[in-house]
Amino acid sequence: MAQAIDVKGKLQVGPSPHVRSKRTAAWVMDQVLIALIPPTIAATFFFGWWVLGMVAIGIGTAVASEYIYQKLTYKPIKIHDHSAAVTGMLVALSLPVTAPIWMIMFGSIFAIVIVKQLNGGIGRNYFNPAVAARVTIKALFTPWLANWVLPGGLLGSGFRGVDAIGSATPLEFIGNGAQVVPEQVPELFDLFMGFNLGGNVGETSKFAILIGMLYLIFRKVINPKVPILYILTTFVVMALWSSFNWNFEMTHILTGTLFFGATYMATDYSSGSLTPEGKTVFAIGCGLLTAIFRITLDHPGGVGYSILIMNALAPFIDSKLMPRIYGHKRRPQTKFDRQSNNA
Repeated sequence: MAQAIDVKGKLQVGPSPHVRSKRTAAWVMDQVLIALIPPTIAATFFFGWWVLGMVAIGIGTAVASEYIYQKLTYKPIKIHDHSAAVTGMLVALSLPVTAPIWMIMFGSIFAIVIVKQLNGGIGRNYFNPAVAARVTIKALFTPWLANWVLPGGLLGSGFRGVDAIGSATPLEFIGNGAQVVPEQVPELFDLFMGFNLGGNVGETSKFAILIGMLYLIFRKVINPKVPILYILTTFVVMALWSSFNWNFEMTHILTGTLFFGATYMATDYSSGSLTPEGKTVFAIGCGLLTAIFRITLDHPGGVGYSILIMNALAPFIDSKLMPRIYGHKRRPQTKFDRQSNNA
C-alpha cells in the first residue's frame, strides 16, 4: 500500500514497506552483550578478576580475526555489527578459568574464521560459531579441560584468584546410565546460584543466566519457546528415565551447559530454525539429544553436540515446515527443496 510522505512541505507517494525500526544487527548483538553481563559478573565473583581478562582476550581476538580476514579478502569490514564481540565473549565464558590464553585465542579464531567467515559471514553460517569452537576445543584439548577448579572468589588464593583444587563435574556423577544423585553432587540451591561449583565460568550461576534470558525475552530478541522447550524437554526425558525422581531431573537441569546453551546459543538467528513450527522442532530436538547423550555417554554433557546436530538439520526442518502463503495450495519452495529436486 502506498503512503503519503511529507518531504519539505510536499506530499509524495512512496511504496511500502514503511516500517522504521531500530532492530539492526548491531542493536540485536548489543542486547546479547548486555544479557551476558549477569553471568559475567557472577563468574567474576566466583572465580576472580581473571574472568574479565578472559572475556577481553576472547572479544579482542574475535574482533581482530574478523577485521584481518575481511581486510585480506577485500570484503566489507563488518566488525561494527558487534557479532564478533558476542562470539568472542561466548567462547571465553564457555571455558574454565584455568584455560590458557592460547586456548581462548584459538577458540575465537576458529569460531570467526573457520565457522563464520569461510561460510560467508554473519547470517550465512550453518553452525553456531561459539558452540563449534567449544566442541572443537573439547575434542582436541581435553587434557586441559579434564578437571575443574573449585571457585575461590575475588579474594580466593591460588591460580588466578581461585583455589587450585581439581574437581569432577556434577554431570560425571549423574550421567552414563545413572538414575540417582550421589552425595558428591551439590544441593539444588547451590547448583542454581553457583555456590561451590566448578565448571565453565559462564555457566556456573543459573540464576545469573536466567536474568539474561528474561532480559532477551523482554527485549524480544529471542523467542521464549526455544530455551523453554529445550530445557523442558530435557527435564521430561530425565523424569521418565529416573521414574520421576525430582532431585535427579532438577540436578540435570541445573548442571552443565544446558541453561547457558539454551539461552545464548540455541537461540542464534543464523544457525537455528527460522519458521515458527521449525523453532519448536529445533528446541525439542536439542532437548532430546542432550538427554540421550547424558544418559548414554561416559563423559556426559552433550549440549554442544546437540545444538550442532540440530544446526545441521535446521534447513531441512524449515523446508518441511515452511508456512503456506494464504491463497496458495502449496507452501513456497526453499533453496533446500530446489537442491533436493535437482539431485
